[in-house]
Amino acid sequence: MIGLYTSPLFTSILPARVGYIIQQKRKQLGLTQKELAGKTRFSKYMISKIERGMHDIKITEIQRLAFGLETSVKDIIDEV
Repeated sequence: MIGLYTSPLFTSILPARVGYIIQQKRKQLGLTQKELAGKTRFSKYMISKIERGMHDIKITEIQRLAFGLETSVKDIIDEV
């Protein structure tokens, strides 16, 4: 039986790990999801999806988040 989420994108732990790192960095800065959304021009809903690992995040999105989190893409990727 083929499940709904059989794509490698859904079975990968990478989106979940990146989401966790984004969430931890956001909390370290004392930002809410809404505040980070405002700084990155993402919706609060999208920030939530990213943090929960429910979005196959692209490098350009990591760049936007890194800017909003006052860090670098390298710092985020190094933690993965």
